[in-house]
Amino acid sequence: MDDASKRPPIPVAPDDNPASTDATKIDKLLRQQAAIARFGTFSLREWDLSKILNEAVRVCAEGLDAPFSKVCRHRPEQNDLLIVAGYGWQDGVVGHVVSRADMSSPQGRAFSTGTPAVCDDLKKDRYFDPPAFYAAHGIVSTIDVVIRGSGDQPYGILEIDNNQQQDYDQYDVNFLTGFANVLAEAVATASRARELQDAFDRMKRLAEDKERLLQEKNAVDLQMRQAQKMEAVGQLTGGLAHDLNNILTVISGTIEILAAAVADRPQLAAIAKMIDEAAVRGAELTQRLLAFARKQPLHPRAIDVNALIVEATNLLRPTLGDHITLVTTLAGELSRALIDPGQLTNTILNLALNARDSMPEGGEVSITTRDIVLDASAAAANELDAGSYVLVAVGDSGHGIPADILPRVFEPFFTTKDVGKGSGLGLSMVYGFVKQSNGHVVIESVPDHGTTVTMLLPQATGVAQPQLELVSQPKIQGGTETILVVEDDDLVRRYVIGQIESLGYATLTAANAAEALVVIDSAQPIDLLFTDMTMPGALNGRQLAVEARRRRPALSVLFSSGFTEESVVHDGHIDAEMLFLAKPYRKADLARMIRVALTGTAQPQAVAQPGAPIPAVA
Repeated sequence: MDDASKRPPIPVAPDDNPASTDATKIDKLLRQQAAIARFGTFSLREWDLSKILNEAVRVCAEGLDAPFSKVCRHRPEQNDLLIVAGYGWQDGVVGHVVSRADMSSPQGRAFSTGTPAVCDDLKKDRYFDPPAFYAAHGIVSTIDVVIRGSGDQPYGILEIDNNQQQDYDQYDVNFLTGFANVLAEAVATASRARELQDAFDRMKRLAEDKERLLQEKNAVDLQMRQAQKMEAVGQLTGGLAHDLNNILTVISGTIEILAAAVADRPQLAAIAKMIDEAAVRGAELTQRLLAFARKQPLHPRAIDVNALIVEATNLLRPTLGDHITLVTTLAGELSRALIDPGQLTNTILNLALNARDSMPEGGEVSITTRDIVLDASAAAANELDAGSYVLVAVGDSGHGIPADILPRVFEPFFTTKDVGKGSGLGLSMVYGFVKQSNGHVVIESVPDHGTTVTMLLPQATGVAQPQLELVSQPKIQGGTETILVVEDDDLVRRYVIGQIESLGYATLTAANAAEALVVIDSAQPIDLLFTDMTMPGALNGRQLAVEARRRRPALSVLFSSGFTEESVVHDGHIDAEMLFLAKPYRKADLARMIRVALTGTAQPQAVAQPGAPIPAVA
């Protein structure tokens, strides 16, 4: 084994057996040609390389009546030949055994020289050191031929192995060489087919990715259009509510005066009462509109949501009726939520009563709470920042909401209830309240199985703002201080001045911030600045208050508005240092808040809100 390149070629045994007849040779040739034909037909309809190789070694072994055969694939990186398909071998050979692609083995010699290598008796061949698995299978003779590749480098070797000494003739070598050529074409075709399949799969994946991205884009576009529509409707609704509140402020206040004047005339008193009730309903309507528009004043604090739900269910059980089962699943150790407790209670009551209305034949209303953590992906899908939230879900087992209607349920005035049974503001209020609270709300519904409304509320961190109660007064209390009233609406301004003066106060008036500053710069005494928040001109109410206190540091300030804009709120919440009176308000509310502002009997963020608690509507 000193110089493998000088080894003499192993001759092919001549067919010199006198006993061999022409008929025997023809029979063998026909059998071998039939084997090549069968394999060629198989390879034309099969593109799986593994199946092609396994069929090749089987047919090839049968064609030479040999007990063993194998295909070795060349691995350029390792410069070796790995057995990738075999016939007759024990486990552990195919896929594991390798030989060097050089002159040290029969396979390597055929691969290196490019010519068939025939060994009639391995025991007598001094040039080779057969591997251990040859001895385990009793291999004594081999034929190796090259399987061409698609390029300059051969694919590998096709080998026939026999456990008996075999004198192979030229016909055997020719058969094996011809078979290897057909196998080479099959391997090349399978490789091209694999490449085509891979390209097709890549194109399919690209098409699927494109379709998925298009669907995601359409979903995002739809979500964006819906959000823009809701925002536009909210702006319109908020502006409408603001104007209505100005009108209702005048109506609510003056009807009190009329009612007192006709108290001794029953017919007129009844009319005054109807007007007053209509004003209350109008105030409730504007509150719902403001809730949807995300412009209602909110007073968030850290609350125990579970405790709030327990209190709410005590109100709900008699209201829902005996035909409704109320089930609560409240998480232990639930985090506190930073939320307006009064508005959350109204929201839960609203959703539960809506659920009841969807089950006239009876059913189940469920209220569930748990903590939830949103990663960046989940948060983006829910229009939130990543982080921790408190989940509150209200579900029912009712008839559900059709899929074509579901996207519209948060729109104001949209309802599926009969005329007169719902205003269409219930779910829009829920939507506006939760969004204004820096949360998110989603609705899921399956027809004939029920609906679930899920709210994600921000968790409380740090010290929560206190919810401070106004000091109750046994009766309307006035005073003699001087109040500067700043209101751009002439009708409201005249009404407010009349009411304030009826309480004994002196008044100064201005229609905007510029006029107010002229009064403030004068020598007239001023004890309280009572200003609207939204006014035309360079300064709004907040900016006017800052400027007024810069000039008169001891000046008390009371704000009022028909809705809360950025000048009133930060992140949807009223600033802690502000005293705020929401329109429309009654004389008693006005009198009480003025005394609070002047005497400091309540801390900042004391707020008076009009009307009775908002009933649940569809």
